[in-house]
Amino acid sequence: MNQYEDAADAARMVALAMARGKAPARSGEYARLVQRFDTEPEFAQLVRKVAQGFELTVLEVHPKPGLVLGTTPETDFAVSVSELVPQTTDRPLYLLAQLTIAALAFPRPEDLDDDEYVGRISVKQVDEEVRALASAIERRLALTDSDVDPPTGQPGLEGLWRAYLRRNATGQTRAGGPPRTSTRALVRRAFTHLADNGFLHKASDEHAGTYNTNVKYRLQIRDQAARDMLQELAALGVAVLPTGDPGIQGRPATGSASPPADAAPVTGLFS
Repeated sequence: MNQYEDAADAARMVALAMARGKAPARSGEYARLVQRFDTEPEFAQLVRKVAQGFELTVLEVHPKPGLVLGTTPETDFAVSVSELVPQTTDRPLYLLAQLTIAALAFPRPEDLDDDEYVGRISVKQVDEEVRALASAIERRLALTDSDVDPPTGQPGLEGLWRAYLRRNATGQTRAGGPPRTSTRALVRRAFTHLADNGFLHKASDEHAGTYNTNVKYRLQIRDQAARDMLQELAALGVAVLPTGDPGIQGRPATGSASPPADAAPVTGLFS
């Protein structure tokens, strides 16, 4: 191949990575490009440069999902929480749902390095977990007679868990549908977004929707967001214990615990 054909192949590989539903197992062309990336260092560098031109990063090339891309702050291909969640008051709770999905999907650090691991989580499980943690924080502060009012202008963790508890988990509108402001609806929205963009697969309607993780989601969490999410979860009072069970550790932080309203989704590029 000449340099122009190599450039076309590199651009095509990035295009396939950004398209929904594309995988080497379903595309001979994609499989060929993955093989070139693995065996030709100069071609792999060319692919990285093409991705860089779109202000994207190459996280990994894997036989199953193919080329896995991550975003940079400058890229136009990232999706912000403000785009996904119009209501400002819903955004921190939506991000909390995304963080909890990731924490429950991969409860042990070794799960992020296991190609055979498949996490199985549900809307009901995530909602109940966050609600239980919020209730535990409320009880603990009540027992210690701590000031539960957040500082002025700094909602912090207290504001976040109180906001979650103030909302109904489920409910019904006059039209017979679930209210969009319920916590279960917010969690479902987070799951739906991940599934629509190829990070989760819906397994059943059980427990308000049960989903399985895949390699693409695992690689995104491991390579791009794992450390950031663990820091966010620690600030929110949610930690993964050695047993793999989420729990509360220490007194909740205040001031900076609420996720930024316009923060990019924890999984970076949604392609």
